[in-house]
Amino acid sequence: MKPNILKKLHFTSLVVASLAMASGCTSFQQIIPGSSAAEPAIGSATAKDSSDRVGRHFYAATGVGASRMNPDASENPAFTVNDRVEAGGQVTLGVDLSRQLSLEAHSADLGSAGFSPGGRINYHIHGASALVYAGKNRHNFKRRGLSGYGRIGVGLLENSPVGNVPFVKDNDMHVLFGAGVEYMTRVGLGLRAEGIAFEEDAQYAQLGVIYRTGRRQASKPVEIVAAPAPVPVAAAIPEPAPEPVVEVNPCDVFSGVLEGVNFHTDSDQLTEIAKEKLQSVAVVLSECETAPVSISAHTDSDGSEAYNQGLSRRRAASVVEFLISQGVQSDRMSASAFGETQPIASNATPEGKRQNRRVELIAR
Repeated sequence: MKPNILKKLHFTSLVVASLAMASGCTSFQQIIPGSSAAEPAIGSATAKDSSDRVGRHFYAATGVGASRMNPDASENPAFTVNDRVEAGGQVTLGVDLSRQLSLEAHSADLGSAGFSPGGRINYHIHGASALVYAGKNRHNFKRRGLSGYGRIGVGLLENSPVGNVPFVKDNDMHVLFGAGVEYMTRVGLGLRAEGIAFEEDAQYAQLGVIYRTGRRQASKPVEIVAAPAPVPVAAAIPEPAPEPVVEVNPCDVFSGVLEGVNFHTDSDQLTEIAKEKLQSVAVVLSECETAPVSISAHTDSDGSEAYNQGLSRRRAASVVEFLISQGVQSDRMSASAFGETQPIASNATPEGKRQNRRVELIAR
């Protein structure tokens, strides 16, 4: 008669289905009728986007939760499974490679599965994972706020018996996958809630804490003020004056519209081209660190005046936040929101509207 197999755990709702990946790599155990001992398997497995321009952060996390194990002794009538759910815990070390991607090494103690008439089998899993993040809060310098992530990796299953429970393990390695949410605070401390499936061997759901290391830029809030309506004044003819002799200031190039700094439609989210442009702007601003920076945001006339005023306020704030993430000190910057009140072209044509949707920067 062939050995009885401890069947792998079935995938359940603890893992988001969109991240599930089929794999032929399996790990499972076998009950051997008549055998008196089993030897535990011991081992371990290990598994930049230059435009991100964010600091690489190392982090550590730990969590506690509940696991489910599903050994199957149906081919050996001497044993039946009478306890599948146990408390578990996991420790993690990781590094953020970019805004969207992190790598982790982790080790979990998932508890043990119980058998009748007696005995248990312990489950320990060591592994490495790649985490892919989503959510706009992941795009700021400190990664504050709520974001979601998916997990894919490899693991090594380690089992050991308690009592007279004979078993044989067929394959240690397996694919693991999962999903979770993470909330990070300003000081680098955060919370996690996630579910992980270690193929069909085990499932684990946990709540945990996470701490990210690394430099965090202190900055004071930049107030975005509503600019007053322009007041027409009589043109004056200036008296001729001798031209002063001044040193060349690299920031003098910033005296008006920032071409290429645009946003997604009806949004305060910068386009990728706009981010590249602002990265270049930040480099030049670092060469004249004493020059104050004035930022103003404008819209076309589509929509109500109140809505456009709010939209320009949010867009000005997005530009300020991005420049801070690139190292520009917040105390150098001031920002204004003009909405639709200062058009530079006619709003009757698409081209005129495009010109009116602009960001201006003056540094001097």
